[in-house]
Amino acid sequence: MMNLMEATLYGILIWSPPASFGCRITDDPKVALCSNDKVIREFADGTLEYDSKYTVKKDRRRNLTFSTGITAHFDSFGWLQFSNGYALRRMEGNTFKVALPDKTTDLTCRYTVTDRQTRCTRE
Repeated sequence: MMNLMEATLYGILIWSPPASFGCRITDDPKVALCSNDKVIREFADGTLEYDSKYTVKKDRRRNLTFSTGITAHFDSFGWLQFSNGYALRRMEGNTFKVALPDKTTDLTCRYTVTDRQTRCTRE
């Protein structure tokens, strides 16, 4: 089954959505619908496809490859830094922080298991 939090976070990097954003798993566990009406699909090899346009692949060493050309690396403080200026970090449990490239208020993203959805808001 798709890791919805990962899929949502990569969607933020690709789509740069507005202040509030989230995704939910549909009846098909390999498909998520996001609040911007975009669709994320997961293929058998784990590749995520965003709105039939962009892909994110993770190799055996967990390196990410974005079809948009975005690259990523971990910094010395444990943040996953992306070449487009975004940064991600797990805070606790199912909560992640997204640092925005414009250095405004960060997004806080939470995953709710019972609802099978994520929600990201500015805090």
